[in-house]
Amino acid sequence: MSEIANLVDGGRIGDAVRAAHGLTPQRVRELLFASGGFMQDSGPYDEFFRRWYVTLESPYLRAEAADRFCQAYLTELADVPGAEHYGAALSTDSKRAVRDHLAREMRGRNISDWSMSPEEPLSKTQVRAWSTAADELAAVRLP
Repeated sequence: MSEIANLVDGGRIGDAVRAAHGLTPQRVRELLFASGGFMQDSGPYDEFFRRWYVTLESPYLRAEAADRFCQAYLTELADVPGAEHYGAALSTDSKRAVRDHLAREMRGRNISDWSMSPEEPLSKTQVRAWSTAADELAAVRLP
């Protein structure tokens, strides 16, 4: 049994969240379901995931975590009230956040500063093209 699964099984959710800090979403999922505890009571596993998920600062990590865990709401965590709706919303909302973050970054200094360098690794035309692409991406509507 993994430390994270052991902590969750013991009801020590905060400690489990701290133990998961810095781990990839894939690794957290592997470790979380390393025991059969979720088959007895999936509530603490759901609580762990929700508390851990909000600690992820990067929209990319949140999207990866959503991809890794949304299926758990159809399988390991299916008995959690509202599980399927939560998993579907998690998947959609995380992708929407990535879209918004990426569109902002495509308009931001991480792109425009390259056209201001004396070597001009990106031309002003390329920066405008990035900006246009950012507008198009931001306009994409997700369900």
